[in-house]
Amino acid sequence: MFLVVIGVLSVILAFPRPLYSWVTSPALIGTVVAAAVLLPALMAGLAARRTLRLLELKPSDPGEGQFWFGRGMLLTQIVLAVTQIGLLICTDWSLLCRRTPMVGQWPVVPGVLSLLPFLLGLLLVWVVAYPADRAVRQIALEIYLFRGKPVRPVWPLGTYLLYNFRHQVLFILIPLLLILAARDVIELYQTRLQAIFGQPFMPDVLLGASAGLVAIIAPVIVRYVWVTERLPDGPLRDQLLMLGRKLRVRCREILVWHSGGMIVNAAVMGIIAPLRYVLITDAMLEQMDDRKIEAVFGHEAGHVKRHHILYYLLFALISGCLITVFSVRGRQFEQRETYQIVATIGAGVLLLKWGVVFGWISRRFERQADLFGARALVLTGLPCVQPCALHGNHVAPDAAAAAERVISATQPTDLICATAAHVFSDALNEVAVLNGIAPEARSWRHSSISSRSRFLQRLARDPTAFVQFERVVYRCKVAILLTAIAMSVWAAYELRIWTLLSALRRLVD
Repeated sequence: MFLVVIGVLSVILAFPRPLYSWVTSPALIGTVVAAAVLLPALMAGLAARRTLRLLELKPSDPGEGQFWFGRGMLLTQIVLAVTQIGLLICTDWSLLCRRTPMVGQWPVVPGVLSLLPFLLGLLLVWVVAYPADRAVRQIALEIYLFRGKPVRPVWPLGTYLLYNFRHQVLFILIPLLLILAARDVIELYQTRLQAIFGQPFMPDVLLGASAGLVAIIAPVIVRYVWVTERLPDGPLRDQLLMLGRKLRVRCREILVWHSGGMIVNAAVMGIIAPLRYVLITDAMLEQMDDRKIEAVFGHEAGHVKRHHILYYLLFALISGCLITVFSVRGRQFEQRETYQIVATIGAGVLLLKWGVVFGWISRRFERQADLFGARALVLTGLPCVQPCALHGNHVAPDAAAAAERVISATQPTDLICATAAHVFSDALNEVAVLNGIAPEARSWRHSSISSRSRFLQRLARDPTAFVQFERVVYRCKVAILLTAIAMSVWAAYELRIWTLLSALRRLVD
């Protein structure tokens, strides 16, 4: 869902006015707004109804119902994105928001008003999907009881809506609203800025700098938007801090991510260590043993050590540079039809980039983090108890020495401990089951849990496959880096950045 939120907000940022004004009548615009709000809710209702029916028909095998719920919500998110983006670029809805009496010309307000149909549609989707979501989570709670673990009641509708809003919308909405505020203020004073610096593209440069600053401080915002607290002192905290030191992964804090005991998950955020946080949900702490939590921590550390967050930002930078180039060149188009054609092509490129390429890259980054997490388990003192290409026997004679050889940050080996791969695979499957997710259910960003487990086990048996996979990921990173550099140079050329530097030097002197 967070990509849908980013997509809708990005359209509001990129197009303060509609790209195509196909619907201009206020009455027709109202009809389109109503359709954009209701159609996703209708899709969610159909998905929820089928999910509940499958769970009722096959109570002993809930996997099909869980699978359909995930697939139905994915289709709902696609419908939500298409209808809301269509509303923004094909109708005069955003212009109506700008013409709102009294507040229509205030910074940020028109963008927020443009966003209201999306927020209302999203709220209706969650309300309609809640019964099915509750049923799926109830199955997970039965598993908690069977395991003899702590159980909390499934959250009521109000708590469910608040959690979704904070964790799927608000943590993206606040940073993007800051960028939107910067855009509106810069637009308000752009003539004065251009006169002071003698540079027509100074507003674009300032907007890019504002977006970069927000990206850096976003983890601090998220920490307080989500309900988090410092992981209490104790054996687990000591183990994770020690593992972080061995992995040479620095972070500002390890946080407990409160979900009312409903979500078993973990995350890492922040590109620089002083603003980097590792988050572990309360349900994961309650339901999983320390060894598997260490495996999950190793996975998140893998995202840091393999620089995935940096490459995600570079991937986003490519989009920003493309939009900058289009913005500069678009002012030179004399005919609006030419502007529309170029904008449509650019939007298609971005849709392909984020809808297909990003998912492909993300799935490989996740698998690389899985490999790192499995190798990190050796550092925890996990004994090898099965035939293993790394240890060559059933029990590692020197676990500490083997660990240093396995997890060396500068010279990683192509061997994985078979026992560690097995434990990490168990952790992945446990996360899926505890979240009510069918292990075979495909995920656009992460692949299915089962496929990730099979992949990890295969690479533990076949070091050659490990080398081939790492080579693919390496080439992917090189491609992202070179493309980001090329796009940055192109954007800098279009902005005549050297004239801006000369102007800044004159102002300083």
